[in-house]
Amino acid sequence: MTTTDQERTIMGTAFYPRTSLLNERQKWNAWDRYHIVDAYTEWQDEVRTIRERASALDQSPLSKHYISGPDAARLTDFLITRDATRIEVGQAYYSPWCNQDGVVVGDGLVARVAPDRFMFTADPMMNWFRHHAEGYDVSIEDITFDFGLLALQGPKSTAVIEAATGQTWSDLRFSRLRTTTIGGVELIVLRQGFTGEIGYEFFVPTADGADVWDALFEAGEPLGLAAGGLHAVDVARTEAGMVIVGADYTPAAMDRLGDPLPVSPENVTTPLELNLHRFVDFDKHADFLGKEALRRELEAGPKRSMVGIEVDWRDIVGLYRDLDMPPEVTPRVVRYPLPIHRDGARIGRATSVTWSPTVRKVIGFAHVAADHAGAGTPVSVDWTAGEVRGEVGATLVALPHYRLRRAG
Repeated sequence: MTTTDQERTIMGTAFYPRTSLLNERQKWNAWDRYHIVDAYTEWQDEVRTIRERASALDQSPLSKHYISGPDAARLTDFLITRDATRIEVGQAYYSPWCNQDGVVVGDGLVARVAPDRFMFTADPMMNWFRHHAEGYDVSIEDITFDFGLLALQGPKSTAVIEAATGQTWSDLRFSRLRTTTIGGVELIVLRQGFTGEIGYEFFVPTADGADVWDALFEAGEPLGLAAGGLHAVDVARTEAGMVIVGADYTPAAMDRLGDPLPVSPENVTTPLELNLHRFVDFDKHADFLGKEALRRELEAGPKRSMVGIEVDWRDIVGLYRDLDMPPEVTPRVVRYPLPIHRDGARIGRATSVTWSPTVRKVIGFAHVAADHAGAGTPVSVDWTAGEVRGEVGATLVALPHYRLRRAG
């Protein structure tokens, strides 16, 4: 299949031959050029599996790129806000990347798989990479179609991978990677995850997805391994305080010619506004995109801050009751911004609002004016019931909503 054909076709992932058989409800979600299972069973049960046992989560549509060549480290160091020269072979950094104004273009993992090769896993970034690669001795490859990405997440994930490989994995540190064999297939394993739990990410050659799935489940099902859908991942990452592009911020994107695309100033953001200060290495020797703009912002103080929000579900039920309608308390993670008010004035927006079966609250992220961002601040959120909009009570809280265990 040519790249053009791939861009026009909705496809199954490397694990589709198995996920399609398990998806008895036929609940699918479109992600880029793929169909992903939304929920195999009840999504609340799938979140509990992530939190209590081990879950296999197909994340294959996440874009994957190689930057390779003599200048790979130098270009990567210019693109990301972290110090790429400190990334060791076999290690991954989480990092945002910005434009010259310090506005976030994307965020994701950057792994050094060889001295002169870095692998980015994030939203599609090929145009951005190519635009800034001029003058660097590098090659840039989109390897999204070459590898499936299967995330193994949950407190029993180490026991599952040890059963599947016959190897010890408790010594693999967080955000480190190594190769192994599962089901006769050689693959890359990264100690990482997007749920807040201990977990591993498998980069599997696309043609071998079913073999790896079968071997993993043969070893893992006796230990409680089950498949989880995209809905459960969305809720789990919100509980863990992890943002995603599109839902929680709009990227400072560009067209194919490198020109900026118009976006709403309210929906774009900076790493400092996302409370990602620790992922901006101002002291690194090299320049990077947005460095001076971010330094000025740091000195002046960010105008906005992202914190957690807890919405009063009783107010949501009351809004529906007043309309004589059956209540719906976030049947899905809300993927559009909800205005936040305090004392009658709009102070920001809420994103990724969802019911959390783990903490048993309606939670999300609040992007608010910095002088209103204190934990415990009472606010209200615009809420739509049917065709009627009202306001419901909420409280700003610290993040994450759920204690992270992934680095333990």
